[in-house]
Amino acid sequence: MGESQSKFKKLKFKKLWGWLKRPWLLGIPIGIYCIVLLGASFQGAMVASNHNEFCFSCHLSMDTIVQEYKASPHFISDDNVPATCADCHVPHDYVAKLKVKIAATADIYHMLKGTITKETFEEHRPRLAQEVWDHMVADDSANCRHCHQGDNFDLAKQPQRARLNHEQIEERGETCIDCHTGIAHKRIVIK
Repeated sequence: MGESQSKFKKLKFKKLWGWLKRPWLLGIPIGIYCIVLLGASFQGAMVASNHNEFCFSCHLSMDTIVQEYKASPHFISDDNVPATCADCHVPHDYVAKLKVKIAATADIYHMLKGTITKETFEEHRPRLAQEVWDHMVADDSANCRHCHQGDNFDLAKQPQRARLNHEQIEERGETCIDCHTGIAHKRIVIK
């Protein structure tokens, strides 16, 4: 039995070596490994760029947006469940999220080019705010509605005026951002 096992091992090694001698066959497992590694890295970057620390890394040095957010009800939550930057500014649907992340690379370009700096931010802020508001109106404040639904949006628990406004929002053709533009950042006056 020892001799047949030895022959079997040699035969197995020979087959493996013969397979490895064909470079195109070696490319299959290497290709699969690279695809998995690339996919995992991409998904990791998508997740990491949804954390406040990622957003703060640029915005903290550029403007007062972080301080405004940290003083807002979206950061200081009664339930200790603060909304992150991504909860409000990044769609939850994967394809839409991917589009927003790609479009956000323009911010990196402008930061590197020096178009928008801490000194010039406030002059650009009305235009940037309007872009966010227009997007929120276009998608009917989908990110707001993602969290503010069911138990998180109980009309019976709201003050009478808020409850009445929320009940009539659709018939008036409005969306969340029409009334709540100053909820997480200071209200910007567009001239």
